[in-house]
Amino acid sequence: MVAERDPGPLLGKGRAADVYDIGGGRVLRRYRDTGKYGTDPAAVVDKEAAVMLHLRTEGYPVPEVFDADGADLVMQRLDGVTMLADLQSRPWRVRRHGDTLVDLHNRLVAVPVDGLAAPQGALSVRFGSPEAIVHLDFHPDNVMLTADGPVVFDWTNAAVGPAATDVADAWIVAATGTIDGPWWLRVVGERLRGRFVDRFVDGCGRAAAIALLPTLGEHRLRDRNMRPEEVARIRQLLALYS
Repeated sequence: MVAERDPGPLLGKGRAADVYDIGGGRVLRRYRDTGKYGTDPAAVVDKEAAVMLHLRTEGYPVPEVFDADGADLVMQRLDGVTMLADLQSRPWRVRRHGDTLVDLHNRLVAVPVDGLAAPQGALSVRFGSPEAIVHLDFHPDNVMLTADGPVVFDWTNAAVGPAATDVADAWIVAATGTIDGPWWLRVVGERLRGRFVDRFVDGCGRAAAIALLPTLGEHRLRDRNMRPEEVARIRQLLALYS
């Protein structure tokens, strides 16, 4: 039996998919593991393609989709650095990047849901009323800073829900996640992260996010990838606003 050749140079390898450079400014994301999503990879591809096509049509900055077939999704290759990488190398940009993420969120929740919500559409309704498209992994490591401006990528978790969903979720993840490294890096990282999160939450609406903290907190507590100390911090954060 002849082994199947890779479609191009491997750019990244995740828990559920591999990403290849196939030339012409395009990348191929090929799903290989159903365990993370509990569904057929083709359904994940169809959902991700549907939401990105819709958002791009509405003028929201997402990668261009060229083809979606089975477990394969062909998209625009994004050249640049992630917002997180830029923050780590140039921390003095924390206010600027915080404001950029606020703008990206506010633009996202202004996009009409139209027919994307289940049962007719590709996106499930989660965490409350179907007010807006929500990313559910909305953070600086999923924003690429390109020559044409910031682009939001990785829409595998996208759903429809309350407009403040991504704000509450990002708040919980940023406020409770563990920063690895020496003590001085942890101290600096936590201070920088605190300033960034406050800028983002206040810019998007703190009151609405607080109302969703219990719901999103319970969602994160069910994540088997959470570390014990992160679980404890989530419980402490929820207790502050209970």
